[in-house]
Amino acid sequence: MMAPGPEGTPGPGTRQVLVTGALLAAATLLFRLPVFLNAEALDSDITVVGLQAWHLARGEFSLMLWGTDYQGITAPLAALLVETLLPVRPSLALALSSVLGHVVLVLALFGVLRRVLPLSLAALGSGCVAVCPEPLNYLTYSAFRIWSFTLVFLALYLAERAARATRPWKHVLLAGLAGVAVGLGYYSDLFALQLLPGLVLYLLWWTWGAARPRWLALGAVLAGYAVGSIPRLLAAMKPPQLSEISTSNMKRVWPLFWEQCLPYVTGAKLFASATGFDRPELRPSGLGFVLVVLGLGAFLLLVLVGGLIALLPVADRTARRLAWCGAGWMGVSLIGFVFTNRAVDMMSARYLVPVLLGFPLVAAPVLDRLVRQGRTRPAMALLLLVVAHFGVAGWRGYGGWLEGGLPHVTSYGSGADERALLAALQQRGVEAATGDYWVAYRLTFLWEERIPVPPSYGTERYGPYRQRLASSRKTALIFLSYIPGSPFRVPEPWEARFRHEGRRFERLTFGPYTALVLD
Repeated sequence: MMAPGPEGTPGPGTRQVLVTGALLAAATLLFRLPVFLNAEALDSDITVVGLQAWHLARGEFSLMLWGTDYQGITAPLAALLVETLLPVRPSLALALSSVLGHVVLVLALFGVLRRVLPLSLAALGSGCVAVCPEPLNYLTYSAFRIWSFTLVFLALYLAERAARATRPWKHVLLAGLAGVAVGLGYYSDLFALQLLPGLVLYLLWWTWGAARPRWLALGAVLAGYAVGSIPRLLAAMKPPQLSEISTSNMKRVWPLFWEQCLPYVTGAKLFASATGFDRPELRPSGLGFVLVVLGLGAFLLLVLVGGLIALLPVADRTARRLAWCGAGWMGVSLIGFVFTNRAVDMMSARYLVPVLLGFPLVAAPVLDRLVRQGRTRPAMALLLLVVAHFGVAGWRGYGGWLEGGLPHVTSYGSGADERALLAALQQRGVEAATGDYWVAYRLTFLWEERIPVPPSYGTERYGPYRQRLASSRKTALIFLSYIPGSPFRVPEPWEARFRHEGRRFERLTFGPYTALVLD
């Protein structure tokens, strides 16, 4: 049995395709080994997903992720499913629920690229997303966003399957499912709005680029999108407004974009954290610098030439429509970043991840041309440079989770100090605590809600935790020395205040944590 390949070429055997897909999945998982070893270090933005998953299991239903008006509950449902099926600790189940979503994304991309490229190039093209610089890599294990991207890539895969379906009913069914996937992807996270213009360009090519216009299938796509949009409409989610776009934002945003975020997302600059909060720049030297230059050069070459060929009728039609889709993602991401006011610091580089997601699609036409000219090896060399560059950038981005270049368990990632602190607080009868946002929901999750820790200020994700704090007879303040600029970084000012007020308290210290138990 032969699996489909590029038009006019025999496809590889099904077993070869399955083995390659399995290797891609394994590489995607292994690249996240530092995450799995330090799953207890996942931050509050991530652990909120796990907390809501528990409440969904108890029948506490909501169509939106706690504390947001722009994200659905796809991620909590995935976390609940993984935690139910796998006998692993909750923090690892949460990380796996996200990384497995990325595995599905990589395999869907692999399936799409196989429609236009030989197996080896399709695998390498998917590898550019399987291993990736830190801004995208963070999202692969952060639970709250990756499933929106995964659903979009599933939509592309289903659309390509529909394009090749010979039976009318299957053609229409797959097209409808593709529309549902896009609708659910947009519901999962309105961030996917950045991807919609590229998908529209793809759909135009997909409909009118065929020998006969796919009118019935187009109707199925739109109907499916309407069905997938039902949860978003019921939740009354609030998408960004066009009024946010203004040329006046460019003066403020451009230095951040050009000096930090664009280099960060492409791996030209590396910012790695030892504690999860500070991110000093790591400057490549020697062979590392050579790899950055060669990898970025290959990346830019494939983007520019691929985009140019996509404009000309010299490449495969499927490759051209994929390139238009990827170019739409990259262009909207770049324009949206520079002309809106959402970018505030280097971590805003996450708004540019469509640049990385769109890259394999934009590169498809030039890779297709090289193959048709008998130059498969140069095509492989270019992709290998990009994969190596992205892989090194993403791996070094793990920062303190590596020791001598190898993953290891940190004290913060083991959860030992947190467990000791919990035991001490329970021994003293503490019923609830409070602290900085970045401590609050993480500890609540690690402690499995035995002692809820709502944040003292900032974003409120779940009101009942605060109600529990207000009604508790004995509480505690929790400080973490890692958090820069937080009033809950050091306890001394609070101790002075309590002494002045004549209020009794007990001080506890476990690793980087200090707790003031209040009577």
